[in-house]
Amino acid sequence: MNQKKGREPPKVTGLSPKEGPPGTKVIIRGENLGINAKDLYGLTICGVNCVLLAEWISPSKIICRTTNCKGMGDVVVTTKSGGEGTCTVKFRGVQFLPTALQPCPIWMDESSIFERHLTTIHRSSSPLQGGREDPLGLAVESTSVLSDEELNSMFPMGSSNLAHKNFEPVWFLIENHSSTSFDDLKRGLSHVQKQSSSLKTEGPQTFIKSNLGTFMNCQDILAAIHDSLVRHEPLGVPLPDLSEEDEEEEEGTTRGYTLEKLEESLIQCNENAQRIFKSVLHRKDRADSTRNALNVLNRFKFLFHLPITIERNIKKGDYEVVINDYERARQLFADTEVSVFKKVYEEVEKRIVDLRVQLKEKLMELPSTLDDQKKLIRYLVELEAPGDPAWECIVNQQQWLLKLLQKCKDDHLQLDQQNNPEPTSVTLRAKVHHSRNRSGSFNQMKFNAGDSAEGKYSPPQRVLLLEELVDILQLTLPDLGKLGHSYFSASIVAEAGGKDMIIDRSKEKNFRQMVTEVTVLFANLVRAAFLPDSLIKLRKEERAKYGFWSDTKQEGAAGAWLPPCVRSVRSVLGSLAALDVPSSALDHVHSLVADLRVHCMETLFIEAKEDIRGLHSRETWVLQMDDHGGITSLPMLFESMVVDVVQHLQEVVSVAKMGEKDIFSDYDVQRKTVTLTSDILKAFAGCLEQLAFMGDTEADTQRLRLSEAQMRIPESLFQSSEDSLPSVEQCLVIVLSNCNHVSQFVIPNLVEQFKKQGYPCMLEMERNAQEAYIELDEKIFEAYCEQKTDPLVGALEPGMYAGHFDWADCPKPTGVRPYIKEAVMSAVGIHAEVHAIAPAFMPRVMARVLEAISDEMARLMGCIDQFRQHGALHARLELAAIEEALTAYRNAGTSDAFEEAHDGIPPLEGESKRLFQDHLSTFRNEMRFQLSCFTTDSMDSDSYY
Repeated sequence: MNQKKGREPPKVTGLSPKEGPPGTKVIIRGENLGINAKDLYGLTICGVNCVLLAEWISPSKIICRTTNCKGMGDVVVTTKSGGEGTCTVKFRGVQFLPTALQPCPIWMDESSIFERHLTTIHRSSSPLQGGREDPLGLAVESTSVLSDEELNSMFPMGSSNLAHKNFEPVWFLIENHSSTSFDDLKRGLSHVQKQSSSLKTEGPQTFIKSNLGTFMNCQDILAAIHDSLVRHEPLGVPLPDLSEEDEEEEEGTTRGYTLEKLEESLIQCNENAQRIFKSVLHRKDRADSTRNALNVLNRFKFLFHLPITIERNIKKGDYEVVINDYERARQLFADTEVSVFKKVYEEVEKRIVDLRVQLKEKLMELPSTLDDQKKLIRYLVELEAPGDPAWECIVNQQQWLLKLLQKCKDDHLQLDQQNNPEPTSVTLRAKVHHSRNRSGSFNQMKFNAGDSAEGKYSPPQRVLLLEELVDILQLTLPDLGKLGHSYFSASIVAEAGGKDMIIDRSKEKNFRQMVTEVTVLFANLVRAAFLPDSLIKLRKEERAKYGFWSDTKQEGAAGAWLPPCVRSVRSVLGSLAALDVPSSALDHVHSLVADLRVHCMETLFIEAKEDIRGLHSRETWVLQMDDHGGITSLPMLFESMVVDVVQHLQEVVSVAKMGEKDIFSDYDVQRKTVTLTSDILKAFAGCLEQLAFMGDTEADTQRLRLSEAQMRIPESLFQSSEDSLPSVEQCLVIVLSNCNHVSQFVIPNLVEQFKKQGYPCMLEMERNAQEAYIELDEKIFEAYCEQKTDPLVGALEPGMYAGHFDWADCPKPTGVRPYIKEAVMSAVGIHAEVHAIAPAFMPRVMARVLEAISDEMARLMGCIDQFRQHGALHARLELAAIEEALTAYRNAGTSDAFEEAHDGIPPLEGESKRLFQDHLSTFRNEMRFQLSCFTTDSMDSDSYY
């Protein structure tokens, strides 16, 4: 813990490369870049968080890909152990605008790329789109006066790309025309204006103006043609010159003569043609008659060959060809009165009836893919099969699915009762066959038969049941839902351009009930296996339909399989939400997920509590010393076990994004959670108590186990080097230190872990746990003090009256008597024992030792009837010696006890005072080394309390 607080922050000292566009792979080198991958908390490049794309390699190396980084910026690494770091190098994010076919590692707004293309189809490219020619029509300079860094600093939010929305004209001119003259720039402006005007859409008036000469030429040509057609010139010999009136009369006569002669020419041409081509036309008529007869025969040949053709195509599976031929024959011969045609058409109808029966039977065979079912339904609709094939298929598939779920339950329940882990379920083969039909490949189960038949960690049958139920539901229910949706939207046949289906809208409610019935059966089968108490309200007959499973408590480590089970049921919920199933169907699965999450949390907490209670068997009594004293490995084992359980339940207790409710919003779940979390934290208190007060048999078992494992503790902590366990008193101090460490450090850390996962009522849970450890601490402390103070206090009275000592008739004292020194030495032993294991407990323990000694001395002094002068000197000298030796641990109670002991002793006078001081000084000198351990202690030192 001290190392974690003292860890230096991360420091980035090297980058490779130092610039690049989005998606650049950057190698980051530095110091203190994290202990491991979990320690890496944040990574920002140019202010953009890239921690999701980071790969931690070592404490000095991280590999990361950049995102939409812009401009120059720092690369800052943040770790849990060291906090936010620093950076000594810079990274420059280069922006680029990808083309339509250029891959890009990040999302880009492509509206600026394609908008112009969509509005300029079949037109010349604009300067912004071409990118090859300069938009000003000038020569582009090869080098720029300023560097990219200088340009970025001048225009931090701009770009020189003409297609970019943040285009900066000044940047473009500096980069491409820094040496161009002002006159050239003016010409470039004119060029841009001309191009812009040429890109405008041409209207009708503009088109006519630009092609006016062509229109005039066309008009002249049409007028000339018209004049040549309407002009009537006389035929034959030209007439002599006439006057104007004569000319008009002659013109009418000429016109009439021309028309008559033209008519006579046409009649004569017709007669000549009839005479020349009469035989040819006659032969043509005969040929046409023969050809028509052959065409009719050919058409009837289709009808005569149709029965055989239908049989042949049915065998080949060409049902669409059969349907097309039948539709064609029905249009031609359905209403015919010719007996031969009627007879042949009846044969065709018989084969179509047989085909309808065959397709109906094939449609009812399951499992089958959705595409095959739609094809068969379309064939039956095209053939005008009686009834409603689509609805009959939906009902048949729903019944088959219900039977499949029940069969799955029966098979696994039978294996569970026989305790045979090898599944031979027919439903397994059906499911695998169904998967093969859908995808063309073999899909295995998540828990295959081989894995479940061997090893003690094989999944229980109820877990295998859940996995198979989920697989069946996810493979079949989507097809059922899609088929129903296609049926009610009349798209089964319409998708292929077939006939219109007659849809019965009243069946839509029945379909929703059918889907709900499947989800209810699935939910109740899972509840019967994992949550049987949730089905107690069902009728006996209905409850028996879901089966009765063996007690889950008999299955060892069954809780480890529950999180995957929750994940599987959640996947079903996601599949159902994507299918737009009825809300009633979703409600049953939502309720199942919530109850299963609570059951998973409860089971894992209970199993963890039992494991924690058994941690006493793993105690090695090997101390790990730090600034606060020594602890064994059990507190860390306890903390790691609880953290593992909390992390294991992280996915279970968290709310997914599919409309799930927060399980902690329910009051009963809150109270249950408080009880479970409190029990798991208090379970370690029972483990510590069992270690502190284990009997001789348990201690022998511990010694044997440690001896076999060759575990040894330093000899300074034991009564003898041959012992493999500390003494009873040392065990009490070690357990007391462990208890205090858990109360002060482990419990707060675990409470924080629970808070991060959103567990409710953490203050109440922490209070319950702390009360248990405070009670255990007091109990262990009292037991240790009793073990240590009883022998010490019990030796005071025999030592005080050793040698038939009499307070009324005693010799002159020659120093502090031995029993006081023995008491001090016993206190030194207690001090050394506590100091070697848990120095922080020393003031508390020594204060209790002094209290016991002071109370006993007050009692003994109160029982003395009479003091002589030498007796009073003895009494005051011994009280002063013991009081001065342990003065560092005095409190109000010990001071009152010593005052009470002094009250019954006569005061000293004259020579007695001098002797008192001399003997007390001699005691200090003789016991200086022993008393030094008490004088170095300070009552103001930090402790756990």
